Amino acid sequence: EINKNTKIGIDISRWQGKIDYKQVKESGIEFVMIRVGSENAEGKFFVDPMFEEYIEGFNEVGIPVGIYYYSYADTIEHAKKEAKWVIKQIKKYKVDLPVVYDWENWNNYYEFKVSFHHLSEIANTFLSTVEEAGYEGMLYSSKYYLENIWEKPKYKVWLAHYTEQTTYEGEYMIWQLCDNGYVPGVNENQVDLNIMYVK
Repeated sequence: EINKNTKIGIDISRWQGKIDYKQVKESGIEFVMIRVGSENAEGKFFVDPMFEEYIEGFNEVGIPVGIYYYSYADTIEHAKKEAKWVIKQIKKYKVDLPVVYDWENWNNYYEFKVSFHHLSEIANTFLSTVEEAGYEGMLYSSKYYLENIWEKPKYKVWLAHYTEQTTYEGEYMIWQLCDNGYVPGVNENQVDLNIMYVK
């Protein structure tokens, strides 16, 4: 339910193409989570081709932004390296919302050769590294994996659960409720919609 303790937002990456920031703001969007990047098959980090344009655009119209990084980490060292890389990419911008660790390689999970416990340690390493740099850390995951795989998160949670009313019982700060929303100013017809709960 939308009320004074909630804000409505979107998350974006290069797939959203060109965006009209003013129009997005006028449509009532109150926050945006932007993908900073990921890494390629050779293990090289890359900045999302639209990242700079997006963050500058949203900073300019005054919509608060958070950051997410799509991770392929399989070791603690790898996660630390990712976090340091992310911090370097974002430090000259205004980032008011959390920096999010997004690990979703469940389809080929066994290739990573990590236990569930170790996976939680990897996420926590990334998040503690961004928190040491002065950002707030957050874990993105869907209801199933939050309930069955991740250890009780030490950091804020961004819950993905595409439904009218989530049944997830853990704590979460942002809920991603659908991936086919429509927002004026975003040309691609579909965009993920999110609700942030503010105390």
